[in-house]
Amino acid sequence: MKGRFTTILAGLALLGSALAVPAQASGISTSRSCNNQLIRGTYGFTIVGDKLGGAGPTGPQVGVAVATFDGHGNFHQIDAVTVAGIDVSDFTHPVATGTYQVNPDCTGTFTIEFTDGRPPVNTSFVVVEAGWEIDAVVTSVGPPGAEVQGVIAVRSIGKRRVF
Repeated sequence: MKGRFTTILAGLALLGSALAVPAQASGISTSRSCNNQLIRGTYGFTIVGDKLGGAGPTGPQVGVAVATFDGHGNFHQIDAVTVAGIDVSDFTHPVATGTYQVNPDCTGTFTIEFTDGRPPVNTSFVVVEAGWEIDAVVTSVGPPGAEVQGVIAVRSIGKRRVF
């Protein structure tokens, strides 16, 4: 009986270590603490809402984005977005960069800096599902000190990509 119990424990330990390898090998954080490391990796986002004002078209806004977070407070993103059915960005636009901060309670903020003429976008987010999902809402647009609220009413949900 003791030998069988030891064999079962050894098998469970081996299975546990085998399951941990893909996450580490793919660069995905295995951190369970709410910090910048938790969301290290690549996420696919859906974007849904309305553009209420500012330069360019206004109306329903939808899009998709791929963002890669480095675990140290920096990220880069590429997106495709339409407003009122008009393309305002596509995957051929220059890559956007930004900074982010994950707080100890798994809330956070990130700012996207575009290089194609769009103003910076500031968001608040919540990390859920142990870092596998980021739920975000745009809080303002514009550079620090000149942010404008009420221009974009958009939410996005990012799901971690696993390769």
